[in-house]
Amino acid sequence: MDPAYLQSAARTWSFICAGKYPIDHPYANPPYLKFFCLTLIRAHGPRRLYIAYLGEKKHDDPTLVTGSHHDMLSSIIGSKEEAKASITYSYKHGFSGFAAMLTEDQAEDLAELPEVISITPNQKHELMTTRSWDFLGLKNEPPSELLQRSNYGEDIIIGIIDTGIWPESKSFHDHGYDAIPSRWKGVCQLGEAWGPSNCSRKIIGARYYAAGLDKANFKKNYMSARDNNGHGTHTASTAAGVVVEGVNLHGLGAGVARGGAPRARLAVYKVGWEEGGAGGSYLATAANGITVVYAGGNRGPRPQVLYNTAPWVITVAASKIDRSFPTAITLGNKQTLVGQSLYYKLKNNTESRFESLVNGGNCSREALNGTSINGKVVLCIELTFGPIGRIFEDVFAGVIQGGASGLIFAFYTTDVLLSTEDCKGIACVFVDNEIGYQVATYIGSERLPTVKIEPASSITGNQVPAPKVAIFSSRGPSIKYPTVLKPDIAAPGVNILAAKEDAYVFNSGTSMAAPHVAGVVALLKALHPHWSHAALKSAIVTTASTKDEYDMPILAEALPRKVADPFDYGGGNINPIGAADPGLIYDIDPKDYNKFFACQIKKYEICNITTLPAYHLNLPSISIPDLRHPINVRRAVTNVGEVDAVYQSSIESPLGVKMTIEPPVLVFNASKKVHAFKICITPLWKVQGGYTFGSLTWYNEHHTARIPIAVRITIQDFYADINKRSESSDVLGIYGSRKLYIAYLGEKKYDDPTLVTASHHDMLTSVLGSKEEALASIAYSYKHGFSGFAAMLTEEQAENLADLPEVISVTPNKQHELLTTRSWDFLGLNYQPPNKLLQRSKYGEDVIIGMIDTGIWPESRSFSDHGYGPIPSRWKGVCQLGQAWGPTNCSRKIIGARYYAAGIEKADFKKNYMSARDMIGHGTHTASIAAGAVVDGVSVHGLATGVARGGAPRARLAVYKVIWNTGNSLQLASAGVLAALDDAIHDGVDILSLSIHADEDSFGALHAVQKGITIVYAGGNDGPRPQVIFNTAPWVITAAASKIDRSFPTTITLGNKQTLVGQSLYYKLNNKSKSGFQPLVNGGDCSKGALNGTTINGSIVLCIEITYGPILNFVNTVFENVFSGGASGLIFGLYTTDMLLRTEDCQGIPCVLVDIDIGSQVATYIGSQSMPVAKIEPAHSITGKEVLAPKVAIFSSRGPSTRYPTVLKPDIAAPGVNILAAKEDGYAFNSGTSMAAPHVAGVIALLKALHPDWSHAALKSAIVTSASTKDEYGMPILAEALPRKVADPFDYGGGNINPNGAADPGLIYDIDPMDYNKFFACKIKKHEICNITTLPAYHLNLPSISIPELRHPIKVRRAVTNVGEVDAVYQSAIQSPLGVKIDVEPPTLVFNATKKVNTFKVSMRPLWKVQGEYTFGSLTWYNEHHTVRIPIAVRITIRDFYADVA
Repeated sequence: MDPAYLQSAARTWSFICAGKYPIDHPYANPPYLKFFCLTLIRAHGPRRLYIAYLGEKKHDDPTLVTGSHHDMLSSIIGSKEEAKASITYSYKHGFSGFAAMLTEDQAEDLAELPEVISITPNQKHELMTTRSWDFLGLKNEPPSELLQRSNYGEDIIIGIIDTGIWPESKSFHDHGYDAIPSRWKGVCQLGEAWGPSNCSRKIIGARYYAAGLDKANFKKNYMSARDNNGHGTHTASTAAGVVVEGVNLHGLGAGVARGGAPRARLAVYKVGWEEGGAGGSYLATAANGITVVYAGGNRGPRPQVLYNTAPWVITVAASKIDRSFPTAITLGNKQTLVGQSLYYKLKNNTESRFESLVNGGNCSREALNGTSINGKVVLCIELTFGPIGRIFEDVFAGVIQGGASGLIFAFYTTDVLLSTEDCKGIACVFVDNEIGYQVATYIGSERLPTVKIEPASSITGNQVPAPKVAIFSSRGPSIKYPTVLKPDIAAPGVNILAAKEDAYVFNSGTSMAAPHVAGVVALLKALHPHWSHAALKSAIVTTASTKDEYDMPILAEALPRKVADPFDYGGGNINPIGAADPGLIYDIDPKDYNKFFACQIKKYEICNITTLPAYHLNLPSISIPDLRHPINVRRAVTNVGEVDAVYQSSIESPLGVKMTIEPPVLVFNASKKVHAFKICITPLWKVQGGYTFGSLTWYNEHHTARIPIAVRITIQDFYADINKRSESSDVLGIYGSRKLYIAYLGEKKYDDPTLVTASHHDMLTSVLGSKEEALASIAYSYKHGFSGFAAMLTEEQAENLADLPEVISVTPNKQHELLTTRSWDFLGLNYQPPNKLLQRSKYGEDVIIGMIDTGIWPESRSFSDHGYGPIPSRWKGVCQLGQAWGPTNCSRKIIGARYYAAGIEKADFKKNYMSARDMIGHGTHTASIAAGAVVDGVSVHGLATGVARGGAPRARLAVYKVIWNTGNSLQLASAGVLAALDDAIHDGVDILSLSIHADEDSFGALHAVQKGITIVYAGGNDGPRPQVIFNTAPWVITAAASKIDRSFPTTITLGNKQTLVGQSLYYKLNNKSKSGFQPLVNGGDCSKGALNGTTINGSIVLCIEITYGPILNFVNTVFENVFSGGASGLIFGLYTTDMLLRTEDCQGIPCVLVDIDIGSQVATYIGSQSMPVAKIEPAHSITGKEVLAPKVAIFSSRGPSTRYPTVLKPDIAAPGVNILAAKEDGYAFNSGTSMAAPHVAGVIALLKALHPDWSHAALKSAIVTSASTKDEYGMPILAEALPRKVADPFDYGGGNINPNGAADPGLIYDIDPMDYNKFFACKIKKHEICNITTLPAYHLNLPSISIPELRHPIKVRRAVTNVGEVDAVYQSAIQSPLGVKIDVEPPTLVFNATKKVNTFKVSMRPLWKVQGEYTFGSLTWYNEHHTVRIPIAVRITIRDFYADVA
């Protein structure tokens, strides 16, 4: 047939099928047209670009790989010529695959071949590649002004010291480049797989350095500058890669890839090998005018782990850009949630479908043991914290090895997103704990749960809050150069797409951030060729951004998330456009580095240094690590902007510091280009403090030049600010195939408890078949506060029971974990002279506090009933006798005792008293904190000597023992706790204190509150990670733990007479009369591997743990390894000293905790001596204003609540660190929210005695609204975290408890106890239609507001009751959360004798559309007598999911 005819016909039909003929044309729209055109298009066109991925290449010779691609495509298309013409890219070096123009039919045929792993259509998502540079304002199309003015960095030479380079990458072609600059003196070093042609006008030089790498396995390396690892190729293309179109990764994104300075030249220096490495200070490079940019490290978020911190280099932190990869998760109930992933479909996954879904717990081997996960999607919830990659690798290995088809991983961060690339097309999705909890709840409610996971999509722009500091980015301060503020700058370093061999891949790390800075410096160098290294550094630091596009402070991903400070990001996030025209620069003569820091390089020689402190070096930042008295700091600025210019100064003083500047105005002209000035920095108080931050800004109408400032006030000869979780096991009690189940029946139908119990027997008889079996099966009958029972049942019996119409819920019994006298004085409840509140409340006299815990040691002096009157007549409880517990063990102080052992089948009762007697000590400790009598002369080995007493020393105690020692852990059963709650309702307690982890849906606690009992729970010891707080039901008070103003400094004297100070509880044994010098050795991290071959017997061992995670994991391992080797002492550098009481285990051997700063100084001393020695003195104790307090403890669990996101938790913080209280006949320290809860209970007892008619809600309101948010110096309370941060409501609720303020709060937010049912009944009666209000739960009249999804303006209702002066007027003060506008109506409340209650509305409006994070504010009602403040937490959302997926 005539080819011309065929072409004409094809053209005609293409017009017809494209609909290009007019509607009245005879070819338009015949009935058969649609079918014919679809067939034509599929068979013959149109063609589009498809990517074929074939996995590992099968030949080492790239030509053979490409030949195999041609052969494969020929078998589909029909001819080799057409196959070659169709292929656009052949991937032949790192893997095997190709991109080819194909029809849809051809792509499907190709996908059927067995060698093909996946076929994906090419997709264009420009945001996936160039986004980081666009985000920084360096757009390529149209080109930004800076790119044009700098000529894209042309002829700037960037040296990449890394793992080498892959010269064939399209990112390094030299098309259009001129001759190599004449100043270049380098070489092209030839080697393995590297010939002369591998250098070019782009890669102008190459060298490699292998000497000294004895352990390198050179079989895994090219002995040349060729990159075997991919890291150097990635960083080089990020800094200076040329413009490359058509880049993609598994079809997830395609577009243009380019470096920051795409016309710069590259010189490659390979020092990174598969094993081994290199390092150096590179002072000489700075002295020779070379700008050196270093990655700051990936050991964040813990502080003091930043490296590459020499003052003459630029140290870079990593930040996130405005790009997100949301991944839709659809549950079988049609609920849609969203996580984050890089999930893409393999060829055999043509369409997402529902698959079985199982809960794998934390997906450890133990958790997955016995769980069938093959072919199922597994939910894993990791509630601990630690190095991110390691945790994910362990989980991923266990899940995928078990044959799972997918993974939903609930974790505290998604900054490890690229780890999901290892999933190889299997759906691996990261979610936060809130989403994880919703998935777990769905699984628990369904017999056959299913889920569908869609491939990831990508979004960019203002919907994604950015920048943020990445969680892995190492944080300051610098331990080697504390007078130099580090890092200097942050730059994009998360999910950066750049070259690797012939392809492009994502990578994350400060390694990706450093080349971003190098690219920017290249542009600046091209624009300002005469600027010095210091000038370039100054330009990027002083113009950096500290706010995002919405003018909100940049956040730092941390544990928990925080507002970024200079130790997170230096000057801020890099701003290339601003850096091109900074106005002023802080310049430095390179020789000045030697004057100030030469001794840091030439350590053991006499070196010529200035007498000035190092902070006088003219850096664009100021760091004062030990401010004790007023100092003057010198700086000078050079004008590089308009010749005639006037600059004003603006000072933001660090908290606790006053700063002034002289002169405050700088005037520049043609003859005056440089100005010097002085900054006077004065401490406002004497305190051993932490770093606080401020800034100095010079500004005029054209420029703003800002430098960050960090200051730490000290009063002693040391820097360090050195002021637990209980082990548990979740073991289910099982009798054969029977388990203990709890049946909840709601309100009791009889007042007579015997009739209630009989109805339980009858009901269970109908299920089991005989009354005898029913009686034998029941463990507890709940008959006082509500109706229900706990019984041993098979799963089938439990299901039959649940089907009865009277039964609201049947839940399996759960094992829960135990949580664990200065504190009362610190809270203002001084005993001598007696505080006013103590006197007015009569020390809590006759208030009954119920302790649900491990029992009590009745002989302790803290429970003496001397001087007590008769037991209150309202008491209806009993004194249950048992092992080592007789009638005399109850008293007028301990007025009742019960114990509950059912459901703890695995308990080793040989290690327990079968009675209310406390063998563990925990319950004795908590009871004495809440209500212990006054005991003089208490101490632990001479430490913390003073008077021990409880908060309400005249209160009565009722003891309910539910916790038992099982040998390896402490356990309690939810059935036993429920029985204790039920009995407590009957017995007549006023307050219940529970330092345990109990069921969030505890209907027992709700009934107790509705019967007028105030319940206080410990919030848990899983901090500092967010979303792990438990016991968060809205009807209870949830307590966080804080630190008090007491410290236990311990002096360490090194052999060079240097004195350092740590923290310990070290005391001398009787046979140690005097401290002496002993040998000192460096044990590294003191793992078995690190100590192998090191003689430590009789020596003090230095251990430095530079990773992070649950504290006890480190401490137990280190203690065991060090002391089993016969060490005579331990100096342990760790990220926190909040586990100080663990050093009690050292039994008189010196165990001292220090921070990494002190640890580094000890290590430096050891390295400088041939025979290092140290002497450790016993600890002593200091209290008062020298110790900055309160602070939220690092272990204290943080909000938000995953169970009740509309309820702000915790409610309050109270002392919980190193609390001295009773244990058996003695006294001991203990730490935990377990210690915080009885502090709150003690305060409530005083308030209950003072205001006996106040409801539970009124008491809760009083402590929340009067809480302290500032310390004694008026500074915001801090929260120990990774790194330390200013506390927010998810750390401490309303603040730190203030008993005296709570006694007279002015206004209270009261709640009818039945309102809890209106808002939250469905949380208890899960699977039935329940009677609830139509209002959102945040309308419950709580003394806080939490809005987890603010999308549009809303109004929140509240009401306050006047309990102060009868005639009173209150004004409102609003602190709106960032990004939210809040108004209150009416703004003024007037009370009088007839108007005791006022209602008001709080209007909230989001100020922008963004998928945001929680931000915090407050609403305060105040007059001349009272201040009533409630915390507010708001999260702006724009999608149908809560998760922060940005």
